Amino acid sequence: MSDTSTTSRIFALANLRMESNRPEIFAVTSGKGGVGKTNISINLALLLRRLKKNVLLVDADIHLGNVDLMLGIRPKGTLADVMSGEKTLSEIIMKGPTGIDILPASSAVLDMIDAEENVLKQLGDAFLGFEHNYDLVIVDTGAGIGRNVTSFVLGADKVIVVVTPDPASIADAYGVIKIFFQQAPDLPIMLVTNMVHSEEEGENLYKKMDLMVQRFLQNKILFGGAILRDENVQDAVRRQVPIVTEYPNSRPANALKIVTRNLLKLPSKDASERKSLFDGVRANRHTVIGKHND
Repeated sequence: MSDTSTTSRIFALANLRMESNRPEIFAVTSGKGGVGKTNISINLALLLRRLKKNVLLVDADIHLGNVDLMLGIRPKGTLADVMSGEKTLSEIIMKGPTGIDILPASSAVLDMIDAEENVLKQLGDAFLGFEHNYDLVIVDTGAGIGRNVTSFVLGADKVIVVVTPDPASIADAYGVIKIFFQQAPDLPIMLVTNMVHSEEEGENLYKKMDLMVQRFLQNKILFGGAILRDENVQDAVRRQVPIVTEYPNSRPANALKIVTRNLLKLPSKDASERKSLFDGVRANRHTVIGKHND
């Protein structure tokens, strides 16, 4: 490639960064696995799409990534295919229910985040070409505080932490919140209590967590809502259909609508202050946190 063409490409990418409609990034995460994080991510994406938002759902859980499985759709490829040159980023994006788009990641590529700067640069440059198509990007991260998780979370504009009444889930959720606030004290963190038996139990769990955060971290978390344990959730998962479409008037579906409203009520950054998805990951990839046991 000539110097002239290289220079032209650099200027073109710079213009894209300035002119593109930079979408808001919501990260959905948890302290441990098995708390319903992916299910919540999918249903939030669908509810936001109903509000006329153009939504990209990124499956970035390298160990339990199963957005496609939960929706009964087959991936056309992953980020690994993009990096090998076999497919473009736009070619691997899947169409989900009600018009959401889904970007399937892969453990092979996300593991490269630890070692190869050029991987994220290539992905970032590719994403610039069509990020302006989206109003919102929802990232379903892995659990815990591994680098692949924190890179996405710390690059997000808003964060949802999912917790259940299980003592291990509570302890691990507090642990990740502590780490996130240590690295980014102003990060908006919203707690969603899942699999609770009543709204009161969910609210009390939030109050307990918020009290701990205020007392020991001198910070505050917000309450997203309480999602009740309900057999319709298990039925929807078993049948590979979203609960907000299959059981739209169920208690969990109504609770997810409340979570969606509360999420949108949080103040948003100006578009000029937002980072692109992979730029945010690149900016935080060197954050060293240490090990976390689920």
